[in-house]
Amino acid sequence: MSATGNQAGQRQAFLSTEPARPGEKRLARVVVAVSLLAFLAGLPFVRAPLPRIPAFMPSYEAALLINDTITAALLFSQFVRVRSRAVLLLAAGYLFDALMIVPHALSFPGVFSATGLLGAGPQTTPWLYVFWHSGFPLFVLAYALRPRDAPDTVQAAPGRAIATAVILVALLAVGLATLTTAGHDLLPVVMRGSDYSLLISTGISPAMWAISIGALLVLWLRGAPTVLDLWLMVVMLAWTLDIAFSAVIGSNRYDFGFYAGRVYGLLAASFVLCVLLFEMNRLYASLADALDLAESRNEELTRSREEFARVQRFEAIGQLVGGVAHEFNNLLTVVTGGLDLVLRDPGLTPRDQRLLGLSMKAAQRGAQLTQQLLTFARRQVLRPEVLNPNEVIASLQVLVSPATGEQVEVVTQLSPVLWPARLDRTQLEAALVNLVLNARDAIGGEGRIVIGTRNVVLAAGTFPDLPAGDYALISVSDAGTGMTPEECARAFEPFFTTKEIGKGSGLGLSQVYGFVRGAAGHVRIASRLGEGTTVELYLPKSIERPAQPEPLGLAPIRAAQGLETVLVVEDDPDVLNIAVSGLLELGYDVRTATDAREALDILRSDPSIDVLFSDVVMPGGMNGAQLAMEAQQLRPDLKVLLTSGYTASALSQEHGLPEQMEVLQKPYRREDLASKLRLIIGE
Repeated sequence: MSATGNQAGQRQAFLSTEPARPGEKRLARVVVAVSLLAFLAGLPFVRAPLPRIPAFMPSYEAALLINDTITAALLFSQFVRVRSRAVLLLAAGYLFDALMIVPHALSFPGVFSATGLLGAGPQTTPWLYVFWHSGFPLFVLAYALRPRDAPDTVQAAPGRAIATAVILVALLAVGLATLTTAGHDLLPVVMRGSDYSLLISTGISPAMWAISIGALLVLWLRGAPTVLDLWLMVVMLAWTLDIAFSAVIGSNRYDFGFYAGRVYGLLAASFVLCVLLFEMNRLYASLADALDLAESRNEELTRSREEFARVQRFEAIGQLVGGVAHEFNNLLTVVTGGLDLVLRDPGLTPRDQRLLGLSMKAAQRGAQLTQQLLTFARRQVLRPEVLNPNEVIASLQVLVSPATGEQVEVVTQLSPVLWPARLDRTQLEAALVNLVLNARDAIGGEGRIVIGTRNVVLAAGTFPDLPAGDYALISVSDAGTGMTPEECARAFEPFFTTKEIGKGSGLGLSQVYGFVRGAAGHVRIASRLGEGTTVELYLPKSIERPAQPEPLGLAPIRAAQGLETVLVVEDDPDVLNIAVSGLLELGYDVRTATDAREALDILRSDPSIDVLFSDVVMPGGMNGAQLAMEAQQLRPDLKVLLTSGYTASALSQEHGLPEQMEVLQKPYRREDLASKLRLIIGE
């Protein structure tokens, strides 16, 4: 979808409420300038007599009638949508203008008869002109005097309000027509023959002109014009120039001022109509764009359903692969453990050592394969910790630079007093990498990316989903192609991408969104087409201090001295036998159990147990993590080491693995087991 189509769809559909844009203002100024120049150029010729053109008046007034009637109808239709009393007044003004044209044309001498129809007298037509050209500016003045910030909604049904306005305007026009025809003898003489200079000398024309100028000034003084205000000002200028040529400076029918004034009158009747017609065309174009968008959205929905089905398939495959990899690791534990024990036999021949070594290498390759399968399954567990985001950003720079390429400069602007936050370090790193790679793609692989941090204090209501408080803000900015508001609104949707097909999965920003929401924060995108994008992560301030990293002094890997007893809990008999054999060779005293209940019974009855070594995934309704927590409640001094075919970072949350629990990953060798045990025991 094009950016132009998006912007058109965002514009308000009502001329009475939509602010005038700079381009419209420039066009209006050009029209005003041309009108004034033409007026000044015609001033010397105002009273120059010109031939009478019989067809001019009927053609002119027919055009006026059509323009004003259509304009009134379009404004009434606008009123139906906005219910604005000001728009209703203006529509009534254009209807009054159209209705007054009818008796003026019928009574004009020489159009339909020598003296005019409707029983017109010599003063009928000039007085109809006066009422006509004074009445419309009064309607405009009433429109302009309505305060924009005052309640302006008509509570009555739109149809009833329009019917009332039409009846009142029609009664007014009929009354004025009756006064100027049947009662023309009661009206002062303002015209002799074709000379209407009495209109000027009696002050009637100047007063009529002043009303028009007043309406123009009130519109101008309103400031910040809407589209309708802007073009009404142009209308009133043309209306004022019409009166000036026809009835203030000019004083005779069929002189230059008479014809020129009518030209300005026709222009005045055309400006708002043209704008309304252009607006109608734009609305139809917006409707067509909306239909195209709906069709596109339907296609996207179909694609999303297909993607969702694909994701479900991958999820099912991931669960299957994870389970298979776990069981495969159990098998490899038996294989590598057995090989490890056999390889330590000093009586092996060189041939046996070579063959057993090849078997161990194959088992290790199998272990690598299972790790890849577990990574594909992505069974992650969040491990939040209190950390300083600046440290994470600084540590990522070494990894990010090769990924972005030599042509991209990654700049950091980090606050030295940034507040800590409680986050999952791995998830934060993944989110930052996703944002940096998106920024790299947005700048075309060449330019500058800025990662910034600062502290912010948010007031209530800043974001609907965030409480007031202190937040650490992380931002990633680029000066790339930017996004439209519609794209920004959909950026976090799974599978939505602005990249070419095949160049983006549409899941990067979804991961960012999920991570930030999981951290009780908020993510915001600020972007403009052609100017770039900034993604801001608002993360709640933690009242805790970040833990200071301590150097891990690895304990010497040595066998037990016969002083420690290990309780091994494993439901797989082969894995249990290998674990027991390895521990016995290391010098540990060993007890065994095949499920959590049996292990708890042993712990209650045997106080000599020093270490609990348990598998995580076990049958019987209690897994290894639950066993460890219950065992430490029974024996707070008990050391615990868990083992699993899943990686520590990939153990599912359903197992309830504590954050600081040590896990030995299967398959393991005797040296791995010895090292972990010495680390747990603390020697």
